[in-house]
Amino acid sequence: VIVDYVWNTAAADMTDEQLADIVTRWNARIDAGGYDMMGANVLKPQFETDDYDFIWVLMWPSAEAREAGWADWNTNQIEGWAAELDGALSYQPENVYSFKPAAGRDSDVSNTPEGGTFIPSFDFCNFNEGHDQASLDAFRADYDAWLDESASSDYGYWIMEPQFELADADVVWLDLFTGEAAAQSGSESWNGSTLQAAWNAMLNCQNYTFAATAIRR
Repeated sequence: VIVDYVWNTAAADMTDEQLADIVTRWNARIDAGGYDMMGANVLKPQFETDDYDFIWVLMWPSAEAREAGWADWNTNQIEGWAAELDGALSYQPENVYSFKPAAGRDSDVSNTPEGGTFIPSFDFCNFNEGHDQASLDAFRADYDAWLDESASSDYGYWIMEPQFELADADVVWLDLFTGEAAAQSGSESWNGSTLQAAWNAMLNCQNYTFAATAIRR
């Protein structure tokens, strides 16, 4: 699986209704193009940023499907789509970032239906002195065992491997919660735990949490 995160800038006066209409028209283009795509989401940042207004997420079953999809889009769709949007929404090709979900734990988030919502929370982390990949592997073994003690399908996580040169992070960790209740419950269990202390000793992280809506399934 390959996941593209596309930074999008929206018109200042865009409404939720206008975005929903854009999503409908985009899906029609994807259907007409016959793209081999697993799904798509829209992520709205729950923090202040000047980099984008939201992130359009594309999920592909393989690198080959991704390359074929983008090649067709850039050849046959992009000009018409940009003209149709007329500035309501835009992205720059250099702001498309691809990741591969590697080790992790699946959850009901993967079953979110079109129109459903969930909460993704990304940690971009660097190893503290004295820690490395072996430290992370040992941590994950303990973490998975801890999760097994009170297994819940409302939470999952993935280690996201960048498919580009990411110079300022050693680890990208993605937590996925089915909703606010799951996120709150997870926070209560995590805060003050020995695992949280081990995490903080191992990694120095920047967190980015979003409100996500599934727009294609």
